[in-house]
Amino acid sequence: MRPGLQTELWRLTYVGLFSLLFGFSVGQPLLLLIAGGMVYLIWSYRRVENIFRWIDRGMRGTPPDEGGVWSEFGNTLNRQKRRDKSKTSKLRATIARISSLTEALDEGIIVLRKDLTVDLWNSAAKHYLQLRSSDRGTPITNLLRQPEFVRYIRQRPFSGAVELPLDRQTERTLKISASEFGRGEIVVVIHDVSALRQLEQLRREFVGNVSHELRTPLTVIKGYTETLAGTISQEQTGTHRALEQISQQVKRMQALADDLIVMSKLESETSVACSEPMDLLPALEQLLADAKKLSNGRHQIQTEGLEQLERCQVLMRSEDCTSAVGNILFNAVRHNPQGCDITLTVVQRIDSVEVTIRDEGVGIDSANLPRITERFFRGDNSRNSDTGGTGLGLAIVKHTLQRYGADLTITSQLGRGSAFTCQLPKAPSFESD
Repeated sequence: MRPGLQTELWRLTYVGLFSLLFGFSVGQPLLLLIAGGMVYLIWSYRRVENIFRWIDRGMRGTPPDEGGVWSEFGNTLNRQKRRDKSKTSKLRATIARISSLTEALDEGIIVLRKDLTVDLWNSAAKHYLQLRSSDRGTPITNLLRQPEFVRYIRQRPFSGAVELPLDRQTERTLKISASEFGRGEIVVVIHDVSALRQLEQLRREFVGNVSHELRTPLTVIKGYTETLAGTISQEQTGTHRALEQISQQVKRMQALADDLIVMSKLESETSVACSEPMDLLPALEQLLADAKKLSNGRHQIQTEGLEQLERCQVLMRSEDCTSAVGNILFNAVRHNPQGCDITLTVVQRIDSVEVTIRDEGVGIDSANLPRITERFFRGDNSRNSDTGGTGLGLAIVKHTLQRYGADLTITSQLGRGSAFTCQLPKAPSFESD
């Protein structure tokens, strides 16, 4: 039992005994017991009233010393007040520290309520979006009206990020990502990637210009090499070998320059509108004929589902379609050993045509699969060197398909082969039998 309550019970007992003893002496024990209880209640009420006056004053100073349970009650409230004050001070210090941290960040930070209205922001976000105090409580979609951002901020769960060109004159580009926290609140992080995109543009222009400039000296070297090869005697085997190696390296450099030019073009044109659909069957038949010629009987090249494509059209430029599918098909021929089975399978979907090139060759290490479409990435340098690859083939395929909103899916097991699936956009006018 708490000391204050124990004291209060003893007081009540003393008042009751005194009232009874005095009541018996005057012959009215019940009446005096009731009177004593009333006096005790009035006294207790006054003590409680003093405690509540102290509470109404904000519990400033020490609580009134009323003794018993009420003094204990006041002291308990006073201790809780001091603990709350300490916690509040620590919380304010933490908030101030976090606020200073966010203000020091170059990234813009915006906190949105569950209904997508703006709640808080830091100085960087204020600078990027020209926010004003009156914008608090405004829907974020009223401040950033670009359709790609509106679609992004309304999705659940959030995935990836969205880039927004805000000012064409200054070429400012913001990269925006979002994530949920708490009870449905959203934190939006804004990165200024303008300098990075400008550097990427400079890199693309540099690569494209250098690749174009390389073509002329490479053509000259190739011409002189062929001329020299025709003037030396058969006995000069060492010279013949040297010229053959020069010719091979020139061909590799020309292939690399051509691929770099293609990549530069694809990166500068991220999307393309294709109003003229193309017939898929003739393109695939020509690619298969070229692949068999390249294989020269070293592989078993088969097809599945090709008969379905008699009237099938896809919304792609002919050169882009043949480039994407051809790169994969020719890679399967070049990078797999003799006797390997290669199968081209076609499956029609509602709005796409899946073209899968499957081989039973060397396969790709699972650790290399996420990077296989990166520029110049080679999981097996020796194999790529032997076959003369530039390391840009799959990167070209990926970027080509992305221009049309299409996908490239890769599955592989080391030592058991690989499967590359291109999802080509089908022309809406096509009607199946």
